[in-house]
Amino acid sequence: MGQLSQFGPDTLTDKELLYCIVRIFCSQKVAQKSTISYFDENHDFSRITQLTRLDWELLFNNQNKALKMLAIEELLKRNQQSTKYILGQICSSKKVGEYLIPKLKFYQQEVLYVLYLDTKNQIIHEKELFKGTLNQATVHPREIFKFAVQYSAARIIVAHNHPSGILTPSENDQQMTQRLAECGEILGIELLDHLVIGQKDYYSFREHHVI
Repeated sequence: MGQLSQFGPDTLTDKELLYCIVRIFCSQKVAQKSTISYFDENHDFSRITQLTRLDWELLFNNQNKALKMLAIEELLKRNQQSTKYILGQICSSKKVGEYLIPKLKFYQQEVLYVLYLDTKNQIIHEKELFKGTLNQATVHPREIFKFAVQYSAARIIVAHNHPSGILTPSENDQQMTQRLAECGEILGIELLDHLVIGQKDYYSFREHHVI
């Protein structure tokens, strides 16, 4: 704690920073043990917002402390989601891909994520809509565009992850993209892009001139 008070939090290592946070509501012994346990399984903070209640309970062996860490985890997620991105000349599919990779790369199952944009291409809302095996049956345009209307969105960007890390779109991905684009055209809400997210990279239907 001496280094924290003297030099500030930006001088701490990841391990020291996590220890300081956990130490707020844990004894020194528990904080040290939990921090070591976390970094035994993870190299950095990239997975910390993906930890479940059970993960934290196993680290702390205490339900109440696990709930407190979940609250901090939720705060970090909301801070990430509060950031607005401008697309087009200032920002591109590349920037959106870089933004979504850390959000989706650790999921062990497919997740569909939607960005809702206004007429200036600012993100006004983002939402995780489907989780599991994504196909024509589970991903219904009605659910996606229902929220677009609710948020008064002018455009949407759809993204989903491939847990395998293989970015090549499947036939189902292509059919889903075409279907969403057609529905959006009818409703006057443009499908700006569809991205497939991997561990370190992405595939953009817009960049490949599919839409």
